[in-house]
Amino acid sequence: SEITLSFNFFWKVIFLVLLIIGLNYWFDWRDEVNSYNRHLNALAEILEKPTRKGEKACKTATFQSMFHLHKIEKVKGEKFEVRSTMDELLKENLINISLEERSLYVDVLRENYNNARDFGLFKNEQSLEALEEGRGTKLTAGPWRGETLQLGHFISPEINDTIQYHFVNRLILPETVKAAMEFADITKDVRDRADRMKRAKVLDVGSCDSIIRQYNTLRELSSRN
Repeated sequence: SEITLSFNFFWKVIFLVLLIIGLNYWFDWRDEVNSYNRHLNALAEILEKPTRKGEKACKTATFQSMFHLHKIEKVKGEKFEVRSTMDELLKENLINISLEERSLYVDVLRENYNNARDFGLFKNEQSLEALEEGRGTKLTAGPWRGETLQLGHFISPEINDTIQYHFVNRLILPETVKAAMEFADITKDVRDRADRMKRAKVLDVGSCDSIIRQYNTLRELSSRN
């Protein structure tokens, strides 16, 4: 009957609509999974070779790591954490590092990522494109807005140059801050960072001991004045 035919047609239409919606969700989910895995693997490749040859290679690796973390956060949403991302890299055997190295990587990635967010580097396509290509770009937010993104050091090469091209010794900064930090004295933060790098076998024992001696000497001299 016509009623039966209309009824059947109605349910066929409903089925097709639900099928299309389901397929769209599935394609979106698949695209998210593929994107997540692609950027997770790209981040692992950067961290697997922490020592670069030259300043340009260091900038490329550090800036691109920020881009990949941003893309990972886009997929993970509120569940995103730098530490959990690092845990996943280890769980999937994408990188093989010690617990001490893991702690350093997490801290460096987190500090750089927070800086990148504060500098407004994820707010427009031009900045994201520059990060993806490993190039510097203009800061679009914060007190240093308009300055060029640069790559500084936790431990300046003026203090010790054996780790100047190591990933965990690099810090994204505005150009004026970088200039001010390059010739900084050996502070307690520098001494503590050197000790952590030594325990992670990033910095050799002799270099670390030299930094600690310089710190102790400066502290002793300042106490006399």
